[in-house]
Amino acid sequence: MKTRLYYTFVVGTAIALSNMRVPAHLQNQPVATAVTDSNAPTPAQRALALLKPTADKLSAAGAFTFKTHSMVEVPSPAGHMRHYFLTSEVAVERPNKLVAKQTGEGAACHLYYDGKKFSGVNKKLGLYAQMDAPPTFDELVPLIAEKTGIYFPPAEMLYSDVYASLTKDLTYASWVDKSTEDGVTCDHLAFAGPGVERQIWVGTDNTLLTRRLMTTRLPVEGQPRFMVTFSDWDLNPSLSAGHFEFRKPGGAKQIEFRALMTKSYT
Repeated sequence: MKTRLYYTFVVGTAIALSNMRVPAHLQNQPVATAVTDSNAPTPAQRALALLKPTADKLSAAGAFTFKTHSMVEVPSPAGHMRHYFLTSEVAVERPNKLVAKQTGEGAACHLYYDGKKFSGVNKKLGLYAQMDAPPTFDELVPLIAEKTGIYFPPAEMLYSDVYASLTKDLTYASWVDKSTEDGVTCDHLAFAGPGVERQIWVGTDNTLLTRRLMTTRLPVEGQPRFMVTFSDWDLNPSLSAGHFEFRKPGGAKQIEFRALMTKSYT
């Protein structure tokens, strides 16, 4: 039985509550905690108020880099979940450049996008794949999910309007609690929409950046989860054009993308 690689990266930030409009379908949502002040925001309003500036900050970033440590669940041939641990170094330059170098267990791949081609390399298997790509992330994101077998759980973060993407068809939003991640106090936010549940921990320190993300894909067999922790954020990196250049690995065999991104586990 084959299992697909689910490659994960996401970014977010949070700031203090601000005035904003809440989507109509969430205005009457039941709250998770009691509100004693009738003028106080509901958990849904609070979560969306924190998400809005977070998403807008990322949308406004011309380029950014970060590192991640992630856990990916995939179903085994026996039907139970196996957990793979991966490390990634990611660089993004809007509107159409990406390099994500992933190492670790499972089918860890390096990914490249330069506005013309989308490429992937699986160094463990000595394989690579390449395909023509549209000129922007807005067009690339849905195409990748359809054509390559790669799934970016928070792929909406690459869109030009991150907030609109994250709140499209949203059916649930809630501020959950305060927590501490790697020594940083965070707001724990929860969101849900058709086929997906997502939790985001956003730091309340002076960087206001995402510290952890967990995504559950409901339609996928076993409802796999993807948990990512973030570090080394840079929203103003110096990236040369060559940083995003794909170079064919010596001795690697070219195959179709879906074959590259799948592997049998026994």
